[in-house]
Amino acid sequence: MMASRRILLVEDSSTMRRMLSTLLQDEGYEVALAKDGKEGLAKAREVPPVDLILTDFEMPELDGAGLCRELKADTDLRSIPVLLLTTLCETENKVLGLDSGADDYIQKPRNPEEIKELFARIRAHLRISALRTELAERNRLLEAAHKKLSFELDLARKVQQAMMPRPPQPRGVLQVAVRYTPANQLGGDIYDFYRLDKMRLGILVADVSGHGVNSAMLSGMVKTLAAPLSIAVMEPGELLAGLDVAGEQFFPEGYFCTGFYLIADEETGLLRYAGVGHPPAIIVGPNGPRLLNSNPGMLGIGMVDGTAGDSDRLAPGESLIMYTDGLTDAMDPSDVLFGEQRLKTVLQAHHGADPLEILNQVDQAVAIHTSPGRASDDINIIVLQYPVR
Repeated sequence: MMASRRILLVEDSSTMRRMLSTLLQDEGYEVALAKDGKEGLAKAREVPPVDLILTDFEMPELDGAGLCRELKADTDLRSIPVLLLTTLCETENKVLGLDSGADDYIQKPRNPEEIKELFARIRAHLRISALRTELAERNRLLEAAHKKLSFELDLARKVQQAMMPRPPQPRGVLQVAVRYTPANQLGGDIYDFYRLDKMRLGILVADVSGHGVNSAMLSGMVKTLAAPLSIAVMEPGELLAGLDVAGEQFFPEGYFCTGFYLIADEETGLLRYAGVGHPPAIIVGPNGPRLLNSNPGMLGIGMVDGTAGDSDRLAPGESLIMYTDGLTDAMDPSDVLFGEQRLKTVLQAHHGADPLEILNQVDQAVAIHTSPGRASDDINIIVLQYPVR
């Protein structure tokens, strides 16, 4: 192993050059020689590269300190350890040598004990150099893996976004707007719209626990399972119960889902709804806010026997907001939640605005609350509005 280590010896004294070269070769090192700093710099740039440089301090053309500065200024050579050899012991010279970029400073050996010390220092710096090389390679591999992962996550994000439907065109008096903001490149929130007949629109909002790759994959599965259920069942509670049973075989241990599903009559504003473990929907309007509450529980673990639903009706001038808990759980720098009350205040203040403007106002309020940070969980908001004609 030692025979593969190549050392460049830069020394203007031919006697010292021969002596040190012989000693190094006897230790099993391959030795390249240079008689001054200028030649040493040229030799350092040759192939094969050297593993360590031993250089005299006082030399013509380019002294040891100057050679160190040149080596450390070269991106291809700066990682090579450099040991300055000198007969000068003044602290000022040591400082000058180390400040110029030398990795170590040692007196030229004059007896066997000092020769042992020199070789011990060489071995130590070669070990450090090997560790640096290993670390650089690991960093290179890590950077390549990170680049590949970022590319794949970005591609997955684009696929996930493409799966998020646009709000349906209105067929009656109701208008719909939606905004989905994942905390990371991939999110675990789900929303979907189902045309049940000419005037009935099904709207699902769900939230898989956690966020990131696992939650994103499970959210796609929930979306796939819910679509046929929207056609097969008549009541919102039945859809959620069916989603719980169907999802049980797919959810790993520790994962679950919450959901809120409503069926809106676009002609009359009648709402039938049910929720499991999900934040309540909020209706705001001229008469103040009211809640459409969820039932307790979790979806995807096979524990929902049936889910009772309820009904309400949107009146002209009222807006309904369905959302995931990333909105109300958004924290300020002091870990104070954005909260349901703050959300109701913002919504009530802008209940008559255009649905997109309502979303903008909520976004702005959350951004101000969390500044200088941002929400740590996915946020999904759907606005269903019965505008005043």
